[in-house]
Amino acid sequence: MRALAGAGALGAAVLLSSCQSLSEQTTDLKYDAADGVSSSVGALQLSDVLVVTTGKGAAGHLSGMVTNNGESAAQLQISPTGGQPQTITVPPLTAVRLDGKPSGDGTAKVPAVTVPSVNVEPGAMLPITFGTGSAGSSPVQVPVLLDHPPYGTASHEPEGESTGSGEHH
Repeated sequence: MRALAGAGALGAAVLLSSCQSLSEQTTDLKYDAADGVSSSVGALQLSDVLVVTTGKGAAGHLSGMVTNNGESAAQLQISPTGGQPQTITVPPLTAVRLDGKPSGDGTAKVPAVTVPSVNVEPGAMLPITFGTGSAGSSPVQVPVLLDHPPYGTASHEPEGESTGSGEHH
């Protein structure tokens, strides 16, 4: 009886472990691990791109990073649906933030990229085309988020109160 139970346990272990060998490892899958989306246009890599707005019809601000992996500066044209195209210059072998702030320990900055009037509700996707003269263009469905931290500046905190001390009364 013990031999039969041992053989059953061994058989179950072999069957269960073989499922893993037939399944793709999830650590090998490419995915966006943040709220924004990724894409590329030629030597330019777009990372964690999203739009922050207070609502449909209001202005929006792009957030995300553009990394130029090329040996020369690149012009990136950003054309949101319902907005005017904007062009930024990304220095070679450099990453810049789309919100106009410096990137990490780098000093390279580009002007903040804005959408004058976001034509979709927060929670929806806004089509934006990213392009360069030499690499063509790439249409990307970019998520639209409400103007709340960590991307926006809105706060639920009443004026004059601060939660910085960690104390609650």
